[in-house]
Amino acid sequence: MKARGSSIRRNREESGCGLTEFAQRIGISASYLSRIERDQANPSPGVLRRIAEALQNESTVRAAIREITNSEDEGSDDEPAE
Repeated sequence: MKARGSSIRRNREESGCGLTEFAQRIGISASYLSRIERDQANPSPGVLRRIAEALQNESTVRAAIREITNSEDEGSDDEPAE
């Protein structure tokens, strides 16, 4: 799902939440969230779920759950240690 990052960014911005504030809310670093939004990181299913829940956007939640279901067997990038 290549457009996932731009969808996350758009929904986050529409919610009025800044990058740093949103990252803190979901428990990841702002730099990692930025990489997710630029489709440069493949977040784990747990991170996707936290993003979707924090956005409280039904279509984003459905898309994240669909992706979680499809990617549970595939590897994903957990947030790298800083």
